[in-house]
Amino acid sequence: MEKILAVIIVTTCWSVSHSLPSSPNFILMVADDLGMGDVGFLGNDTIRTPNIDSIAERGALLTQHLAAASVCTPSRTALMTGRYPIRAGMVPTHIIRVNIFTSSVSGLPNNETTVADMLKQKDYSTGYIGKWHLGLSCETYTDFCSHPLKLGFDYFYGLPLTNLKDFGDDGDSVVYTRVPYLDEIVVAIVIGAAFLLVFLVQRELLGKGPAILILTILVILAAITLFICKNMKLLNSLLMRNYEVVEQPMDLYDNLTQKLVTEGVEFMESQVAAAKPFFLVISWLQVHTALYTSKEFEGVSKHGKYGDNVEEMDWSVGEVLKAVERLGITDNTFVYFTSDNGAHIDEYGIDGERHGGYNGIYKGGKTMGGMEGGVRVPTAVMWPGVIPAGLKVDQPTSNMDILPTLAYLSGANVPERPLDGYNMMPLLTNATDHTSHKVIMHYCGADIHAARYSPQDSLDVWKVMFVTPDFIPGTSSCGYICDCNSVIHHDPPLLYNIAIDPSEENPLDSTAPEYQEIMQTVFDAVGEHVASIEPVENQFDLMKMLPRPWLQPCCNPPSCHCEDDKFKP
Repeated sequence: MEKILAVIIVTTCWSVSHSLPSSPNFILMVADDLGMGDVGFLGNDTIRTPNIDSIAERGALLTQHLAAASVCTPSRTALMTGRYPIRAGMVPTHIIRVNIFTSSVSGLPNNETTVADMLKQKDYSTGYIGKWHLGLSCETYTDFCSHPLKLGFDYFYGLPLTNLKDFGDDGDSVVYTRVPYLDEIVVAIVIGAAFLLVFLVQRELLGKGPAILILTILVILAAITLFICKNMKLLNSLLMRNYEVVEQPMDLYDNLTQKLVTEGVEFMESQVAAAKPFFLVISWLQVHTALYTSKEFEGVSKHGKYGDNVEEMDWSVGEVLKAVERLGITDNTFVYFTSDNGAHIDEYGIDGERHGGYNGIYKGGKTMGGMEGGVRVPTAVMWPGVIPAGLKVDQPTSNMDILPTLAYLSGANVPERPLDGYNMMPLLTNATDHTSHKVIMHYCGADIHAARYSPQDSLDVWKVMFVTPDFIPGTSSCGYICDCNSVIHHDPPLLYNIAIDPSEENPLDSTAPEYQEIMQTVFDAVGEHVASIEPVENQFDLMKMLPRPWLQPCCNPPSCHCEDDKFKP
């Protein structure tokens, strides 16, 4: 109750002292796998990011902005809903932690209220450009149950899935990176099953007819498995405009970033011409692998393909900002730039070149549960005349805060369901120096690996680590990705003061008397939070994540090849 009262008092005082433009526009730009050490406004002086840096210079730098998960699909769920992804069932309980097939039925349930749904109350036009990765269809090819247009958006141009290594031109594959000998394993299973069936028939434990049927089914399943795994690009690399597949397979190298910019700018232009407020999400595919750039950005950086990707993405951010200026809407537009999770520090190309980013002083990275490098993301927000230029916010904030923040700024009613985010405007206008979050949970899959506590009477930030990844000895690496179940449980938990030890190098004695109040507060908050989670259908059930041939998007069947007429030379 005290927490709620404090938030109400701060927000009310801030509201009285600030007069805001009505119906501001909202632009959210989301990078993919960008690390805290990859941008200039956080200290990188070897990769050029002047346009991204300009957002921080003209507005606020959020040094402790947190993704709700260290991997993309759950994190993006939180951004869209203002809730921990477990509330929507968007958390994995097994080794596969994101959607990797467009024809699976795993996706954000359309009974969830997204930011776009909420802003429709206030007659906002809503557009989504780029990577979606929150599902597509459920039961039929055309039901599009988890498509952006079924979750509050008026316009969609982009990739329903994500960018995968398989979509590049170097022969690399995310499937074969995870399971290097998949072909041999599948063949061995079939051969082993054949020998077993022969043995059973010889011992008259199984008839020849059933044995032949079983072997036939196994051979068919093996053939389908290998076909899908060897044709990931054809089946999953595609661009859609609204409900139509307009490019398949997607050509990463044919000015893809420029296409996203064009679509985003055209959406803004149409809404300004119609004098309508708009909400636009531009979700860049960069810098997720496969790394790609247009020809003018090849070899421009000091950091190989990865640096080239960051610099092309920075250019694209600049093009969006130029359009905002040209359209004369700068003073009425809230611009937010972030990443869906930290850099993938274990990502390397097929030739051994480093293809992942850098998280600076922060330990760990993408997929690593509650490690700081996985959940702390480069974030800046600007709104000239409202957010002071050069403001630095060192208190914890979350991507879940976007929904309640935009609800406040637009005057829309927040959804009538548990929310886990808070209005950030008091922090973004320097009206308060303290976060509204008391305790933030850090999930890995469906389990809480850590919790972050911000006492209201100090600027300390305490982080309690219940579980950490089972790193390769002497490293902060798991080899490629860290699984949520290959972990080390800590009893007693590890304790850090993140305000003075952001690198998580010096764990404190969590059993010491001076820390017992902190530990008890965190334990109580975790218990209260877990009790608030209502059971829902798990969207990451393994059967939901497997591909369904009848749901496979395909333009010009059976070839599944097409080019977008709009962008043909």
